[in-house]
Amino acid sequence: MKAAAFLGLALSLTPSSARACAACISTPFGDQTYTWPYLGLILLPFGLIAAIVGILGYHAGYRPRTLVRRLVARFAANDDPQIIKETT
Repeated sequence: MKAAAFLGLALSLTPSSARACAACISTPFGDQTYTWPYLGLILLPFGLIAAIVGILGYHAGYRPRTLVRRLVARFAANDDPQIIKETT
């Protein structure tokens, strides 16, 4: 009886063959659907950083209308409106 119990315990504790996950079993390598989770995990930190920087920038006063006004003022002509530059 001890030998049978020992054999049963030994067989139950031996490692079985490794099995792949459900996604790896069901799709062959021709189907590249397993790359989307990795792409999402790689791009997620960049999206979160962009969102945090956008929120902090908005609260710091960098609103869209303010930025447009600054850009227009920077690249607009700096001519004096009192000077007439008409030539005939």
